[in-house]
Amino acid sequence: MKHTKYLHIHDWNYWWGYYRCGKDWDTFNGAEFSLTEDEAGENSFFHFDFYNLPALHQMIQDGEFIKPESPDHPNFLKQAERLRNGEQDLFVGALYYPHFSPDLAFCNTPAQSGAPLTQLLSPAVPPYYGVIFLREERPLSPKVLTLCLARRFPALLPIFPLDRWQ
Repeated sequence: MKHTKYLHIHDWNYWWGYYRCGKDWDTFNGAEFSLTEDEAGENSFFHFDFYNLPALHQMIQDGEFIKPESPDHPNFLKQAERLRNGEQDLFVGALYYPHFSPDLAFCNTPAQSGAPLTQLLSPAVPPYYGVIFLREERPLSPKVLTLCLARRFPALLPIFPLDRWQ
C-alpha cells in the first residue's frame, strides 16, 4: 500500500464558502472529500463525508441523516451525546460497501466442487466510503481536515504518520 495520500475536495459549494464568494454563506461545517493514491486524484483510496459538531446539531434538529422513525435513531443520538461530552473524538455514521458481482468462475464453483449453492459466500470487501462525525467546533477548512485525519485516524486508517503533522 502506498503511504502518501492526497486530499481532494471536489464540491464547488465547499470552495465557494471557503473563499467567501457568496453573500451570507454559512461556514463549512461539512466536507465531502476523497483520499487518493495519486496527486491528480484519479486513483481513489477512500471517500469521506466529515461533519463537525455544529453540523451534527443541525442534522439532529432537522431530523436529517438518520430519521427519527429509524430503529438506529436512539443509537445515533447516544453516539452524538458521547461525541458532544468528549467521551469520543469521532463516530462513524455510515459505511458504504461496493456491490459484489461474481464472475462465471465464481458462480460455477459449486458445480465443479459439488458444494450447494447456498454455501457459496461472497468475499469480504472493505468499505469505500464513510460518513464521519467529529468532535470539532471549527469550520472544516483543508488544514483542519488534514489535522483531523492525522490525529484521529491512525487506528482506523494507518496511513497517516503523526510526527508529520505535529
